Amino acid sequence: MSKKEFHRSIFMYLIASLFLIYEMGIQVSPSVMTHDLMRDFNVNAAVLGIMVSAYFYSYTLMQIPAGILYDHFGPRTLLSIAAVLCSLGTLFFAGTETVYAAAFGRFLMGIGSAFAFVGVLVIAARWFDGKYFAFLVGMTQLLSVLGAICGAAPLAKGVDILGWRGMMYVLVVIGLVLSGLAVIFLKDRPEHMHRDFLKPEKHLWRHLKQVVGQGQTWALAVYAFSGWGPVIVFAALWGVPYLMQRYGITNVTASFATMLMLLGGGLFSPVIGYLSNRMKRRLPLLWIGSALGCVTSVLMLTLPEIPFWGVAGLLFLMGVGTSVHTLTFAIVQDINKPTVTATGMGFNNMAVVIGGALLQPLVGFILTKAWDGTIVDGVPVYQVANFETALFIIPIIYLIGLLFSLFFIKETHCKSKY
Repeated sequence: MSKKEFHRSIFMYLIASLFLIYEMGIQVSPSVMTHDLMRDFNVNAAVLGIMVSAYFYSYTLMQIPAGILYDHFGPRTLLSIAAVLCSLGTLFFAGTETVYAAAFGRFLMGIGSAFAFVGVLVIAARWFDGKYFAFLVGMTQLLSVLGAICGAAPLAKGVDILGWRGMMYVLVVIGLVLSGLAVIFLKDRPEHMHRDFLKPEKHLWRHLKQVVGQGQTWALAVYAFSGWGPVIVFAALWGVPYLMQRYGITNVTASFATMLMLLGGGLFSPVIGYLSNRMKRRLPLLWIGSALGCVTSVLMLTLPEIPFWGVAGLLFLMGVGTSVHTLTFAIVQDINKPTVTATGMGFNNMAVVIGGALLQPLVGFILTKAWDGTIVDGVPVYQVANFETALFIIPIIYLIGLLFSLFFIKETHCKSKY
């Protein structure tokens, strides 16, 4: 690859990554609006969890179709349409007064967002040499975390200034701009890559069967679920209200702590990819990540006198533990043919985000069951003990990931089977 081609590859990767950053911002945006949303829609934690997680229902359902579509069509068309769908969903969410309509808006956002992470990985696989892929998966995770960070403290500040509806309208405009950028600048493949190399399978069922017929696909999916699930539960929704209640702090301060969890995961994701390639091993890093996440989450939820800065530090380490789940995408590439790689990544990413569909409502349900009925200014107030009971699902999820990496996932030594 010449210097000019390399720079062009980076440009394509960055264009696709802008949409990923945007998608992650709208994904976690409800975490800094929980009080406002419960007040304006007059709902409790259980209903809020279901309403917000509608995003993840559609996102999860669309992952395999998104992968198949990427194996058949180019990123330019799919990403530009996806950005428009995100904008429409955000517009719907911002302008509605009912729970059902708000959930539908989140559902539309999820459909568009389903193409973001896989789209960046498709660009990485097509425009860069395979030896860079594990590192680029880590960089993609870092960029997605930057988007989630923008959906934390900075967005919380925007909500304070513009209100949550006003901030949503700003995100509508950003999505439309990103769609235009994709149409103008994004290219589906390098000029030297012949179309026959990317020629898809003729039969979609056979295409999908190649992926889901492997036991490793399912083992990796479980690990991917356990790796990102804690982030979806804590940083994307329930962490901010928990920290506000525990320490009596503001929305912005609490979102700063959850931002550290995202930052830990983002900063170490490229490092994990680099280390894995240097070691020629995947599994040891999976073991360490799950164990670290399990221990730090237990300490956060059980140490009674830990100061706020201590919890912030533990959240950063929890984020480091989640960073290793990005290696599952590298293993997906190791075990699948190039013609079905996007489908494999879509399936794996479906497992990553299904935590939002399952775990956010579960935590909300547990909170509601434990609630003592206290209401302040029309908003249910949940006690610290209620939160800690519900959030103990986090170390359990990390433990599941550790067990699967120990007994079910096979080492690939960073080599492709094909």
